[in-house]
Amino acid sequence: MPAIMEPTVGWRGRRVFAAEASLLFEEDSGAKSRGYATGDHMTQLTTAGTWLNGIWDMLTSIGMDPRRIFTDAGIDTDAMQDPHHRFDSDQLSMLWNVITAATGNEAVALESQENPRPAMLDLLTYTMMTAPTMRAALHRFIRYIRIVSDAASFAMEADARGGEWLRLFITGTSLPVPRQRFEFVLITILNVCRWIAGRTINPIGIELTHEEPGSTQAHARAFAGPLRFSAASNGILFATADLDAPLPASNPRLAEVHERYAAEFLQQMDKDKLTSRVRELIVRSLPDGDPPRATAAAALNISERTLQRRLQDEGTSFQQLLDDTRRDLARQFLAQEQIVLGQVAFMLGFADQSTFCRACQRWFATSPGQYRKQLSNQA
Repeated sequence: MPAIMEPTVGWRGRRVFAAEASLLFEEDSGAKSRGYATGDHMTQLTTAGTWLNGIWDMLTSIGMDPRRIFTDAGIDTDAMQDPHHRFDSDQLSMLWNVITAATGNEAVALESQENPRPAMLDLLTYTMMTAPTMRAALHRFIRYIRIVSDAASFAMEADARGGEWLRLFITGTSLPVPRQRFEFVLITILNVCRWIAGRTINPIGIELTHEEPGSTQAHARAFAGPLRFSAASNGILFATADLDAPLPASNPRLAEVHERYAAEFLQQMDKDKLTSRVRELIVRSLPDGDPPRATAAAALNISERTLQRRLQDEGTSFQQLLDDTRRDLARQFLAQEQIVLGQVAFMLGFADQSTFCRACQRWFATSPGQYRKQLSNQA
């Protein structure tokens, strides 16, 4: 993100900040920007059934009974046949807990490397394979990942040694996200990249947040790259040559069609889910101060009562969304050292810096400055 200048007085300056806030929020709108559990409020995070079909196939390939395992995890197997049905994030975590217990194999998620299924990514597969390069394919993957899941998000990050990391974040609601879930996502994405490239792609680095297991043979076989455990985040480091190599199925005309379909799909999802639309309104309005609920309702052409009821049906409230959105953006802005603290408070719509400081104490149990240092030390 480019350096941000001092706030400009007036509507024009505020609107610039609103646009930047919205863009940053959209680019990092995953584990750090959705679905936090706070008190009794919880935003529902979901995953498409196509993704679960890949887990089903993996279990079948290793001789397990997927129907029994899915049932034990409380997943309606009939609902998986509905292409529009989505499953709660915690159901995925529970499923992996049951799979690990049933197989007695903590590295079971890596068995998927023997059975790649590009169809797990649904429309995303076509969007990726018609891109000009792997780099472009991964950027499209990040842009449209919500088609498959809004519980998972990805970000590209340059590495000083060369290449770029594909970083993975997964958010649960009440259950911790098991390591197998991270491993399965990473190996699946790597196998899809290998498939659309039509050749072997071996990463130049793999980072996993869990402790190093007693045996790393499954990891070495699946990823075929240098491994690092107990890392700060989960990710795959792709070589620049692999990222810039042309893809065999690249087709500009088809790519345009696929991207249009993907964008329309997400647009329809957002229409069906009010939370996303309200959050976007909040992001764009924050630099002008606390956006009133009445303003949001008017922008959506519904009554305040209807707005509150529909948000409640989705497991949240307007006030909770406002607070969550501010916290998420605060985390992102504080990670950008070029944005001074006064600007962060302004961009989040706080009347003064002291109010922002009190909010940070509530969110992060520390001051904005100290939290920025923590983020810098983690980088």
